[in-house]
Amino acid sequence: MEFLETLDRCTALERAAGEVYTLLETRFADDAALRTLWHRMAADEREHAGELASRRAVVAREVGHPPIATGFTDAVREVEDLMQEARARASTCHTPEQAFAIALDLETSELDALSEQLQRSSEFCGGATTARRPGDGAHEHRTHHAALVRLVRERSHDDHNLLRAALLVVGDEDAASHPHGSR
Repeated sequence: MEFLETLDRCTALERAAGEVYTLLETRFADDAALRTLWHRMAADEREHAGELASRRAVVAREVGHPPIATGFTDAVREVEDLMQEARARASTCHTPEQAFAIALDLETSELDALSEQLQRSSEFCGGATTARRPGDGAHEHRTHHAALVRLVRERSHDDHNLLRAALLVVGDEDAASHPHGSR
């Protein structure tokens, strides 16, 4: 798959995640804490999409021929399938537990890892860098996940949701201590 196509597909996935959170925001409009959480999560996903779109523009402008991205096809397809399922589940979601499960599915998917890898790879493809520093992505993920984890811990009685929230925290801590995946 071409690198630009991979960036396009991941940008669309980030936007789709934002749409799922917007659906949840609408479904839980009467619950101020959940409405605020889903609104913030949707805004974060739109920001992630914008960052990838900006990277794509730089690579497209600065590279004479589109680079090839290997190893992304299966992971992107899996996240696309997950996103389609999450959208369907969000449109019929009735309880906070169901909403938490959807969000945890999205936040523990490969989407963040794919986006971060594409961000780093685009620096080599396009030669231009942004103000991002090593570890910025890990910090953004911790910040993005913190409100979700807090509400899951406060309001969930589902052991599976609680476990997945705890694993999300551990994953964020691991990413922060190994910003480039080296161990």
